[in-house]
Amino acid sequence: MKKTTSILLMVFCLVLTACGQTKVENSNLPKPKGFINDFENLLTDRQEEYLDSLITDYEKQTKIEIAIVTIDSSMTSLETFDNYTLKLANYWGVGKKDLDNGILIGVSSTLRRIRIQNGFGIEEILSDEETKKIIDAFFIPNFKNGDYFEGIKLGTIEIMEKLK
Repeated sequence: MKKTTSILLMVFCLVLTACGQTKVENSNLPKPKGFINDFENLLTDRQEEYLDSLITDYEKQTKIEIAIVTIDSSMTSLETFDNYTLKLANYWGVGKKDLDNGILIGVSSTLRRIRIQNGFGIEEILSDEETKKIIDAFFIPNFKNGDYFEGIKLGTIEIMEKLK
C-alpha cells in the first residue's frame, strides 16, 4: 500500500512539474494585441488597420482565423524561429479550437525568415507545398524589395483565396 501511494505521489509531482514548466515557457511569449502583432515595427498604423480589417472580415465569413506577427531578432534566433512561431500559434490559440483552423504568419526582416503555421484543419485544404508556393510567389518578391506590407497583404489575400 505504501509503495502504491509513493508511486502515485511521484507521478503527481512529475505532472505538476511538467505543467509548471509549460507555464514558465509560455510566460516568455508576448501576449497578442489582436490579429496583427507588429513587434518589429515593419508596418504603419494604417497598414495594420487595413490588414486587421481584411482578416476580421474574412474570419466573419469563413470562421478561419489568421494572425500576422512580425518578430524582432531579440525575441528568437534563426535556429528557433520556426518553433517559436508554432509556440505563438498554440499559446495565442489562433483558430477555432474544435476546428483547428488557424493560420499564423510569422515574419522577421532582421532574421530574413517567414514561417506560416497552418492548423491541422487548414492542412486538409492547403498543403505545406501550396503554402511554400504562396510564400515564394507573393511574400518573398516584395520582401526583397523592402515592401513588407505589400508582401504580407498579397500573400494573405492569396491564402484566403485558396481556402475559399
